[in-house]
Amino acid sequence: MIMRLLNHPFGRALIIYLALLLLLSVLILLLKPVLIPLIMAFILFSILDPLKNHLIRNGLNAISSITIVLLGVVIIGIICLVIGVPLMLDQWEWLQTRLPTIATQIASILDTFSSSIVNVMGMHVDTKLGERWLTDLRSQGTDAVVSSAGIMVQSVFALVFIPLITFFLLRDYRKMRNTAMSWLPNRAYELAWLIYFRVAKKLQNYIRSVFMQSAIIAMITVTGFYIIGLDTAVLFGVLAGFLNLIPYIGPLLSMLPPMLVALGVDSPDIWMLISIAAVVMTAQLIDNIIVIPSLIANTVDLHPMLVLLGVVVFGYFFGFIGMLVAIPALATSKIIFKGLMNGLNRASSEDIMYVPINQKPADSNPKSIA
Repeated sequence: MIMRLLNHPFGRALIIYLALLLLLSVLILLLKPVLIPLIMAFILFSILDPLKNHLIRNGLNAISSITIVLLGVVIIGIICLVIGVPLMLDQWEWLQTRLPTIATQIASILDTFSSSIVNVMGMHVDTKLGERWLTDLRSQGTDAVVSSAGIMVQSVFALVFIPLITFFLLRDYRKMRNTAMSWLPNRAYELAWLIYFRVAKKLQNYIRSVFMQSAIIAMITVTGFYIIGLDTAVLFGVLAGFLNLIPYIGPLLSMLPPMLVALGVDSPDIWMLISIAAVVMTAQLIDNIIVIPSLIANTVDLHPMLVLLGVVVFGYFFGFIGMLVAIPALATSKIIFKGLMNGLNRASSEDIMYVPINQKPADSNPKSIA
């Protein structure tokens, strides 16, 4: 049975895939202290690499092109720090001063709601639900304050580490990639390049598309929250754009914080709740009618049920970061396994393996894709 599995293309593809997965898991464990900055650096690399290549094609050398694109990122970052961050900090301070009142009001609403269920339906519900929720919220707030110093240290480290790694990726990524590919045996060379090009193209297109999508959603929600008079428009608008990176669940999560703030005032306004929902739904409507068909429709080919399950499972095991990387991880896994299956099927049917190591695939251009 085992020998039949090993001789079948599916079995061999599965074994190679599991070996790659094991190798990746070991690398993740080894790089865990710097994993998030590395991911951010690769995201920046995917966004900036086409700009660098465009400048090179227009006559600039590589170092000048890299310097210009990184300088542009720094300038945009400074503008955001000067204009956006003070607004968000002011709104965050306002939210912190209002948080005890908001928490108490919501706890009262929850207690009233649970008591109503007991009286109307005769169901046994914990009538201290709001009080327990308030206690948990205060405890989590204390933990957040205690850990804030560590977060600040990590942020300073990331601000130095991410641009540095991005610079080296922009300068040396292709050289490192080609060196790694040259270590492969002749029989696996062509298949490895083919899978690599497909994965790189999908991932780069997906990263660029979803970040443009999130920026558009953030601008729409910030504008909408300002129009309806929400005091934390910038803070929750930017949060909505960031949460939009999570498929299906993200838009629902982005609606929750502003609604809790609206419920937490002394006299909750039902029209404010409706307005918040209308802003988020309008942003999602624009996203689904215009943004997704234009930017993301063909970046990944995954069934919606698989995407939803992937987001939930990755989120359970890896937290918020897992929810963000679920789709690219699933899309990459699908491309790699499908590529291995196709390559092994072709090899077994043609009775030949792959091109010599010094010969590139006919339709591949290592300089065209990162």
